[in-house]
Amino acid sequence: MYNEILVPVDGSISSNEALRHGMDFAQKYDATVHLLYVVDKGFRGRYHEIEDIEDVESAIERAGEKALQTARERVEASSLPVAVHLEHTIPHRGIIETSQEVGADLIVMGTERRSGECRNLIGSATERVVRMSAGPVHVVKTEPGEHAPVDIRTAMESDLDEIRAIARHSMETSYSAFLPEMVISDAVDKWYGGETGEELLSDPDTCVLVAEMGDTVVGFSQSHLVETPAGTIGEIHWLHVDPEYRGEGIGTELFNRTRATLEDRDVSWIRAFVLTDYDPGNAFYEARELESIGSRTVKISGKEYKESVYATRTPEGEPSPPRIESRTTGDGETLFINYEESEIGSEGPFFTTYATRDLETRYGWFCSNCESFDVAMDTMERIVCNECGNHHKATRWDAVVTE
Repeated sequence: MYNEILVPVDGSISSNEALRHGMDFAQKYDATVHLLYVVDKGFRGRYHEIEDIEDVESAIERAGEKALQTARERVEASSLPVAVHLEHTIPHRGIIETSQEVGADLIVMGTERRSGECRNLIGSATERVVRMSAGPVHVVKTEPGEHAPVDIRTAMESDLDEIRAIARHSMETSYSAFLPEMVISDAVDKWYGGETGEELLSDPDTCVLVAEMGDTVVGFSQSHLVETPAGTIGEIHWLHVDPEYRGEGIGTELFNRTRATLEDRDVSWIRAFVLTDYDPGNAFYEARELESIGSRTVKISGKEYKESVYATRTPEGEPSPPRIESRTTGDGETLFINYEESEIGSEGPFFTTYATRDLETRYGWFCSNCESFDVAMDTMERIVCNECGNHHKATRWDAVVTE
């Protein structure tokens, strides 16, 4: 019945719902999904007093490219054929003309319910398309601020494509001022691509939860259990929300469920990490009543960055987990293990070791699996224990959080 389906997108909740409907039609009829973003040329007339009008239009175009990329990844994750279109014109005109150019059998559009007075004042691209289109138009209506209930569940292998897309979009949106897009893209593919992603989900000491609205994954958290002499620490490495769904409290729901899941695993305390310069991330953890317990240096693509470390309060009367433990090697050398600095390993965590108690002189790593200091870097630049073969699993360089 339908071979070519056109879905205008702009990243709003209503257009995301329209895309969900459009994908349902495409799966049913084995159709191609055409995604369209229209850079509204009409804004020039409405904002003619703006001096740098070209800069404004460029910003709108960049926003459109991001919306198209996000939508495209969502369609591709469902194994549907997809094409993208970016036009500079009046919205309703661009939709009608593009539908004619691609031979669309159906247009699927989102719209918010508005009062009659508001509709008369601002008009509606959807209403114009309905009146002017020669073909059928499927309108998906949402109430302002309306969204489907959020379901938090354990991630599955079938979620990896969406997890990868959300991580990339979230980090590009939040960290573009700090990190090049290529660095982010390569890292996300490394963490969640192919066998690495599958290994991550099968790790019994790893917990990956996804937030789902309807049939759409809109966020995820990734946390790990780290065994120390004082007990098990729950580390929250990542907490991402798709930028198109931010501001809906999804990050808070993910954090609360993640914390509850870790506490069900009998962790002694919880800590989380975020780049010190990323103010929204720091504010997020502070609002969740985690305490700042210091900072540390991480190296990303050869450049050093500071990241803040947050932790849950230790219950009154209970000892805090020790930060430093001294051990003597077989050669009689005293080394100091810092249990607040760890990397996830295939058989157990690695902890940073120092030659001095003040942590000024770095020594190397301590393998918790076989309690050896004989740890080196292999040709893949992974941490590897020469005694038991325990190796570093790339999972993070810092945490990204947002409400």
